[in-house]
Order: sequence, then structure tokens, then C-alpha cells
Amino acid sequence: MPRENEEQYYLSLGAGENQLPLIRAARAHGLKVIAVDQNISSPGFKESDLRIQESILNYRKIYYKIVGVVDQTQIIGGYAATYGAALQSFAFLCERLRLIGLSRTLIETVQDKLQVRKLVASIEHNSFAQPLFLEITQSIRREEVEQLGFPLIAKIRRGASKRHVYKLDNWGEVRNFLSRRNLAELGIRGSDFILEQFIEGDEIIVTGFAQNFNFHLISIHDRIASKNPPFIDLEHKFPSKYKNLAQNIREVHNQVCVKLQLADTPVVSEWKVVAGRLYLVEFSAQIPGEHVADFLIPKGLKYDYFQNLVRLTIGEKVEAPIEKNPQQITIKFWPQNPGSSQWQEAIQRAAFARILNDNSPKKISSNLDRYAVAGFIGS
Repeated sequence: MPRENEEQYYLSLGAGENQLPLIRAARAHGLKVIAVDQNISSPGFKESDLRIQESILNYRKIYYKIVGVVDQTQIIGGYAATYGAALQSFAFLCERLRLIGLSRTLIETVQDKLQVRKLVASIEHNSFAQPLFLEITQSIRREEVEQLGFPLIAKIRRGASKRHVYKLDNWGEVRNFLSRRNLAELGIRGSDFILEQFIEGDEIIVTGFAQNFNFHLISIHDRIASKNPPFIDLEHKFPSKYKNLAQNIREVHNQVCVKLQLADTPVVSEWKVVAGRLYLVEFSAQIPGEHVADFLIPKGLKYDYFQNLVRLTIGEKVEAPIEKNPQQITIKFWPQNPGSSQWQEAIQRAAFARILNDNSPKKISSNLDRYAVAGFIGS
């Protein structure tokens, strides 16, 4: 613990545009900020007190640079407003700096969709379900695959942004997909994929905080995706038409947090709703993207997500959102450029609008390929 009157620091792993809300929330909490980023021009550096220029994946170098400029007892919390390998990097720093957060082992487990499915399979709740799934091994048999039913989904075990998600309609397509030639073209091993039963149903996204293994629900909203793989996000709508399932959602998430040993972390999960049952699609221990944390939640619920994330990661109790009179929010994505006139017409009443990819490809292979996004308040 820092000594009396000693400055207290918050670590932001990353200083880009996406990290600005976290950096500002830490400063508003009265903390000084240590920001790490490879890009010396990152906007977060201008709002930070200590700046470390380094790739956020070089966790050992970051650690030695941090302890070279500040006593590590002065760092009382931190987080990485990102996903994937960067969260593993931050987990290393959590362990070395003794910060609140998931260990490397836990974050690696939660990022493996197959391991998550195995760990939550024993959950007992009338509302909980998950698709039938199959681990891909060298001895995989046709009978095992066909038991999942067709069509089925093949998706990468450790991935994000809807990259490498495929729909396979019959055994012949499965066999071709798992052929050495196809896997070599993808640059991915067969064992890095998981096969899952395809579930038809409406989709919802749940956000919250796990604190001391208890789940604190923040929001439920509807996700509208493209009908074909990779099922990219097209719209997010709040409040959800399934908000009546909130209590069941809390109970299920409490069990998931215990099964995955999630003590103190942000949580975002994706589900399909079929006849009132929740079929798990994906579960992540990270900040929700898609402008959910920085637009949908604060505008729809008047809830400061990042201020509460700071509280969570420095050991203070998170606040519950006030659920009265939620504001209708829509976040809309355009996969391709709709043309200048249509784009201007579409965003006239938008609260914000942003071009994401000036040269969006004709064939969208992930969320990262989409052309633009805009956020709308009200119906």
C-alpha cells in the first residue's frame, strides 16, 4: 500500500482512442495515470502523468520500465481497454504488480471458447443451455459430427471480432473445411477450431461486473447480426425486448462466474434466446466493445461504466445502475459504403457517426471490415 500523502497511480495498458474513457475516469477518481503505448502520438498520452512508449504486448519490458520510474506500491489499480493477447499481457502485470485482476491462467482459460464450454457444462439452471459442441482431434469421426446436426458452426477457439466463423451444411463441407489444404490456406490448425450446433434464435448481449465472484448486471440489449457467416454485428438496441429475463440472467451469470473463478473483472456475454432459455454463444472477461460501454450504457442508463470499472479494479464496491426510465439507444453499423447522399441522410439525427474503414471490402470477413457506425438516441 502507498504511504500516507504518497501519490497513487492507475495503469492504463494502451493510450489510444479506446482507452481515453478509462484514463479520464481514473483521473476523475483522483488518481494519476501511467499510460503505456507504442505510438508516441497516442491521444491518451496527453492526458496521462507518466508515459511509457512500448508495445503493450511486451509485458516484461513494461514491468521493468514501470518499476524504474515509480514505486510499485503506489500503483493501486489498472486495466487494458482491449482484448486478446493484450489482456494476457495485462494479466502478467497484474501478477507482478499485485493488482486486482485475473491471472494469466484464468484469462487464457476464459479466452478459450472450448474450455469455457467444458467448464460451464455442469451449470444447473432451468434457463441455462448451450449448443452441442465437439472438440476437433485427429480421431474425429463422422458420427460424432453428425450428432451435432446440420448446419453447424465452426469457429476459432481463441478469437474476437467474429473472425473465422463458418457455417457448414453437411459432412462433405466439414471434411473439406478440415482438409490440410484448407487449413493451410487459413493458416490455422484444425485443433484451433471448435464445432458447434447451430441455434436459431434472437440474440442478446449482457454486460456487467464480477466482483468477489458475484455478478452485478449492468445492461441487456438486443444484437442484430448478418444472416450469413461470419454473422457480423449490424445493430445493437437497448433496452432489450428480453429485459424480463433479468433475474434469470443474473442467476446464470453468478454460476458462470463461480465455474470460471472470476473474482473481479468486467464481463460481456452473448446469448441466443429460445423459448425463454438462454443458449450461451460466447463469454468474455473484458470491456464490451461496439460502443456499448462508451455510448449505449451511459446514454441509455445514465451509468458511468468506466468510473465503476476504476472502482472495481482498485477494490472499491461498484455501483448498481438505476433501472428507471431507460433511454432507447440504437447503434447501427454499415458493412459497406452506402454512398455519400445516403450516408449524410442516415446520420442527420445521429448522436455520433464515424467512418471505420474507408476501403471496406465487398466480402466482409469480420467486424473489423465494416464501413461505418452511428449511434442514435430515442425511437
